[in-house]
Amino acid sequence: MAEITFVGTGEAFDPELPNTSLLYRGSRTVLFDCGYSVPQAFWRLSRNPSLLDAVYVTHLHADHSFGLPALLLWMRDAGRRRPLQVLGGPGVEAWLKKLLDLAYPLSYAKDRCYSIEARAVTPGRVLSLGRLRLTNAKSAHSVRNLSVRVEDAGRIFCYSGDGAPSAATRALYRGSHVLVHECYSGGRAVKGHASLAEVLELAEHSAVSTLCLLHIARAQKTQVKKRVLRGRRRFRVLIPAPGDAVAV
Repeated sequence: MAEITFVGTGEAFDPELPNTSLLYRGSRTVLFDCGYSVPQAFWRLSRNPSLLDAVYVTHLHADHSFGLPALLLWMRDAGRRRPLQVLGGPGVEAWLKKLLDLAYPLSYAKDRCYSIEARAVTPGRVLSLGRLRLTNAKSAHSVRNLSVRVEDAGRIFCYSGDGAPSAATRALYRGSHVLVHECYSGGRAVKGHASLAEVLELAEHSAVSTLCLLHIARAQKTQVKKRVLRGRRRFRVLIPAPGDAVAV
């Protein structure tokens, strides 16, 4: 059975938690998002440089993508030889080259490093990664954020990245066994992010089995946790910590 391990669950400026990042292990092993505080958290979970088949970047904000240079270079120095795919929205190829060149110039050249293939995903289209089928949709965020649906051996896992629900993401999440969604606010919604009320309604509408909440604003954690404990729901609600795992 596939499993999600939470590498980090924090928002951009949380002083206690690493940036939000998920390690999916099923028929393929994929890291979803890699912000600037993620590499160290990832190394606490695994020191295997060949573990990942791919990294999926929901959007290009620093807390979701700026950890890539360190993680990729560590893999090289730790002995990785097999290729790695970096999946992201249109334009990811040029963006990744610029990011890596700024961080560690020439370190990822073909004669010095394993093959790193940037692969663009088109909104609304299916992308195959071995037996994984990845579909994406734009959420309501300040930049293009491609929320993702992963189908693997009859099981469905969905991850929001950042952003409030949109009509497209509501359709994307329908029937998922595990939905991992940002929940920035416990009260009034903040533009470009999701509130608890929105996410709970979304999970009910989408008929999910398990809802995992993360990327909670540092000043909202207590309020969100208290509200989650109230009431009975037809689905399970979790607020995972780094290192926690959930079966899909």
